[in-house]
Amino acid sequence: MSLEHPSWWDPHSDQPFKLARSEKRRLKAVNLNEYLRTAFCALGSLPTIAWHYARRKRIAPPTPRDFVGLGISPDHGSHQAVSDLVEELGVQNLLLRVPSWHADKLDYYLDFAGRFKGHKLLINILQSRQSVLNPSEWLDTVDRVIDAFFPLTTTFQIGNAINRSKWGCHHTGEYLDLLKGVDDLRKRRPDLVLGGSSVIDFEPLATIRTLINGYHYHLDACTSALYVNRRGSPYSHQYWFFDLERKIRLIRAITEASNRCAPRVWVTETNWPLLDTKPYTPNSGLPRSTVDEATQAKYLTDYYRIAYQTGLIERVYWWQLINPGYGLVDHRHGVIRKMPSFNAFAKLLAGGLLQD
Repeated sequence: MSLEHPSWWDPHSDQPFKLARSEKRRLKAVNLNEYLRTAFCALGSLPTIAWHYARRKRIAPPTPRDFVGLGISPDHGSHQAVSDLVEELGVQNLLLRVPSWHADKLDYYLDFAGRFKGHKLLINILQSRQSVLNPSEWLDTVDRVIDAFFPLTTTFQIGNAINRSKWGCHHTGEYLDLLKGVDDLRKRRPDLVLGGSSVIDFEPLATIRTLINGYHYHLDACTSALYVNRRGSPYSHQYWFFDLERKIRLIRAITEASNRCAPRVWVTETNWPLLDTKPYTPNSGLPRSTVDEATQAKYLTDYYRIAYQTGLIERVYWWQLINPGYGLVDHRHGVIRKMPSFNAFAKLLAGGLLQD
């Protein structure tokens, strides 16, 4: 049984509904001012980023179980089914979203998360427009969520998809305001690990702005929802040059140049939506950005292999386990059906496919 979400949230695809064009108001003066700040920040940091991009400093290769992660949700499938599937896969790194608008219902998420003791749990605290309009309330909510989950995990992601207006931030400056005060949360929690930037898709200017600036906060890792499905294969290019491997290299170079983040990168969301699965994925009828189940399994394997072989990234989370529109398991009609991507994911955890 899932909780009730606000009217602007799509419970099938687990994201806010698309905003009407009139609601985005991108040409407001405050937005234009933030765009200029972003441009100056990018120009000023470009030489340093380019140097780190060319230098390509690799990390020690993680084990498959340390590298492969999976998003889980209490809102799709029974909680017992989720637990059983996680154990069957043997996945250790789990990501759980906790919406800020459910701060008074944390027991629901805690009961679900309690099933996964012994796993490495990353809690992604979701913002909304209300968070931006009332930043002190947002900071209090973040503090409450961390307090509630701290016995289970010390690792939290601040925000999600911050470069999309429908998620609450109309520009990156509003996300930076949400990061004000987060360092104060460490005072009584020395082991606290905070991830952020939380940019969705490949938008390096937004990543630069959130990681190189004059604000006062420190992130322990850059979290990136690095979707590439709109380009088709992970080997496809964006801006004529950036395939997945080069995108990861650039994001890692930005963290190396950052004055606000340690040089660590976690991809906290990626997937390929499936054809003909409305309402679970809004673009299920567009072949350019959606695939059949066999292709999804192939692209999943390709993505993880490419990311692992860069030697620049610590972990990648597939979003998510149970969802007919883009997950590993279809739970429609009350039946659990493991899709080809489920088996591909299991093989990744076994380790053989990452090195091929």
